Amino acid sequence: MSYMIMLVADDLDQIQRVMKAWKNIHVDDIVFVDSTCFHRAGTMGRHIPMRFVLSRRDRGQERGSVTLFGIVPDEAMVQQCIEQAETVVGDLDAARNAMLVAWPLTIVKGFGKHTPDEGEMAS
Repeated sequence: MSYMIMLVADDLDQIQRVMKAWKNIHVDDIVFVDSTCFHRAGTMGRHIPMRFVLSRRDRGQERGSVTLFGIVPDEAMVQQCIEQAETVVGDLDAARNAMLVAWPLTIVKGFGKHTPDEGEMAS
């Protein structure tokens, strides 16, 4: 069963190093998004989150983060991703600047690796 991995960190250099480490273990389809952890934002005004609002908020008071998403084929690969991430950010159980979660996926379509058929392998 495939798994979704989500890593949130607030250090862009660390994120880039984790992406490189994951690519080294063949986690190739990694998506990353700008994100904000509102519990750390220190915003004064009330914010009412709305779905699909794409405007950027003033980041003057907010502390941004980056969220990585990757799909891996099994739980063993999840463990490898955790190990690789911890070589960059340290022990995730003690980290104050990063978190990683993973959950099983029942359906995965698209963005998969292309497996050559026998005709392509011969050429």
